[in-house]
Parts: sequence; structure tokens; C-alpha cells
Amino acid sequence: MRLLLHAVTTADGTEASPTGLRDQPCVRVAMNGLAAWATQFSEAPVTFGRADLLEHHALVSRLSADHAGVLPARFPTWLADAQALRAELERRQADFAAALERVRERVEIAMTVLWRSLPEHEPPPEAATPGRKYLLGRQQAFSGSDRRRARARQLADETERLVGDDLVDVRHQVCPSATVALSSAVLVPRERAENVKVRLARKEPDVRILINGPWPPYTFADVV
Repeated sequence: MRLLLHAVTTADGTEASPTGLRDQPCVRVAMNGLAAWATQFSEAPVTFGRADLLEHHALVSRLSADHAGVLPARFPTWLADAQALRAELERRQADFAAALERVRERVEIAMTVLWRSLPEHEPPPEAATPGRKYLLGRQQAFSGSDRRRARARQLADETERLVGDDLVDVRHQVCPSATVALSSAVLVPRERAENVKVRLARKEPDVRILINGPWPPYTFADVV
């Protein structure tokens, strides 16, 4: 038997276990105010696909809706059996309890900001020697990159300003690729999430802003 961990939650909410991945039994192990949820497999699947990942997300989302706090597990996270899962809850009880308190009644909103155009390729600068021309070209490329990074940081600052007092925590990735200006995860109170989404979904002339969620706090569940 193997257990595929989905999440650690507060021990409130329902005690009824949902159906696990691939219609397998879902096991709940609870102790000291914590509950862990995992799918029980007689043998671990060789591979997982996109459908499995989406099913894992759906299961974690149901747990999030039914509990005050949820820590989604990295997919896949395996444990030997219920005894091993109980031992893990006991060993890391303080870490789990502190992390659950941070995300209690809070959800994640994901924001992806896409450039509307790729970087412009300006003609290379004139120079007396090939070496000098190369150095000026590199300087020109870095200047364009610096301008884009400065714009992305401006968008990150604007995002935090728009979330305002609803901001609990935030993680930004500035210019993670040539097409993405900013990738942000924002932790906000559950009851304010839809309002925050409306404020973030603005129009900008040089970028396109995509908002997703609210989701369980995947980005902020660092301990699972």
C-alpha cells in the first residue's frame, strides 16, 4: 500500500473523506488539531498525467472550501502508509500548525502579466571597430532589458498598491521569460478575494494582465 498526500488541513470541517485520485479511497489521518488527506493505492502508479494533476487540484480545492486552513502538498508526495503519515504529522506538528495559521481563511490569487510585444531589435550602433560595435550592441541590449525590468517592477508595486489592506503576503517573479513581464501570487482573505480580482484586472497599454483563482494557497504552503 502507498499513500499519495494531497493536503494537510485544520481538523475542522467535515470528517467524511472525498473520493481519492482515480476513484481510489481517500484516507484521513487526524491528530492534535491537524488532518492529512491522501489517496490510498495498492500499488503506486508508474506515471501521472495532466488529468491526475487536475484531479489533485480539484480535491485540494474541495478541502480548502471545507476547512479554515489548507496546505496543499507538492504533487506527487508519497508515504508508505497511514502509520507513516501519522508519524509525519507528529514530527512536524509545530511547522504545520504555524503554516496553517498563516493561511487560515486565506486564498491565493495568481496574476500573470504578458508583454504585448517582444523586445524591439534596434539597428546596431555604428562604431569604428568590430569590438567597439559589439560592446555598444551589448550595452544597447542591456539598456532595453533594464527598461523592461524597471517596468515590471513598477507593475509589481502597482499590484501591491491595488490589493492594499487586503494584502497578506505576495511573491513576485520579475521578467521570468521573454514574454512574461511579471508572475505574482497574492495571499488575501477568502472573503475579499473576488473584490481583489476586480481591482487587479486592469488594462495597460503595453501588457496584458491575466488573473486566476482564488485557489488554495499553493505558493505559500512551503512546508508540505
